[in-house]
Amino acid sequence: MKISNRDIKIFFLGFTTLFIIETIYDWDSTIGEIQRGWEAGSK
Repeated sequence: MKISNRDIKIFFLGFTTLFIIETIYDWDSTIGEIQRGWEAGSK
């Protein structure tokens, strides 16, 4: 079985779509984790 460029593009499109949906769905938690990571990184 050969993997084509189309297969790779569809895989990354699906991955990106799921990432965006998850980020929007759980927005409050996402922002909280970003802020916590920023504060931990700046120390």
